[in-house]
Amino acid sequence: MVNPSVLGALEFFNELSDEMLSRLAAIAELREYEAGVFLNQRKSRADYFYVIISGEISLEIESLTGKTVRLETIAPGGAIGFSSLIESEHKRYLSDAKALTPVTLLRFKSDEMKMLFYQDFELGYLIMKRIALIAKQRLVFRTYPIPKLG
Repeated sequence: MVNPSVLGALEFFNELSDEMLSRLAAIAELREYEAGVFLNQRKSRADYFYVIISGEISLEIESLTGKTVRLETIAPGGAIGFSSLIESEHKRYLSDAKALTPVTLLRFKSDEMKMLFYQDFELGYLIMKRIALIAKQRLVFRTYPIPKLG
């Protein structure tokens, strides 16, 4: 169990009540990873959802030419691993998540989070609302036209 104040300090959880934070804190794990470690890999089973406390994580994919392409850098307060909460069957991560620096984060087992969502629909709605907003921002960022270079 993690102290609920750790969750309360993160913007990702800012709409949640103290009771909701306590319920999430009871299933949260505080984890640390060294730079260069993969938290998850594309197409591997998606079992965990993460919220970054400190450090940076690179979301990456391999291009058709075999080169690694960084899609985005996720900073403290950001979240990764949405696939673990959205898909029901055949849950797979959509990109690699690699620690660029030493990282401290909260890790949640997706099945435990989903159980909380079934027990408290408001909690589930608020978390999924936040995920939808972040997913939209990532989609807009990734599909925004690249300016023509000179």
